[in-house]
Amino acid sequence: MNLWMNPWLGMFKPPFSGDLTQDISPVTSWWSPQVEVNFAGNRPIETAVVRDVASYGKQLGVITDVLLELTKHQTSESIDQLQKIAEDIEQVKRQHLSANINSLKSSLMTLKAVDPDKFNQLIKEVS
Repeated sequence: MNLWMNPWLGMFKPPFSGDLTQDISPVTSWWSPQVEVNFAGNRPIETAVVRDVASYGKQLGVITDVLLELTKHQTSESIDQLQKIAEDIEQVKRQHLSANINSLKSSLMTLKAVDPDKFNQLIKEVS
């Protein structure tokens, strides 16, 4: 009797019996998150705009500011929603700034404890 014909042993595979291919493509997004965008227009132009002029978030921020300014004395559900989104975005920005400040403060305190001379030199450089 062939041992591999047993249905109970079929769930176990001997070494090297399966697919032996492995993707060895380099991972390039370790330090910077990548956003995949499906471009509707000219990809090189849109890439250059986002890279060199203004990110999508920056563009949307300007548009939001203009819309809220133009509708300053008006009220509607959609205007209220846009105002709430703008406020929530500002809250997220404040939270990230606070986290960055806390991280910087912790790093500076560590530097001060480990190498006071480098700490003092750095403080002089940024003052």
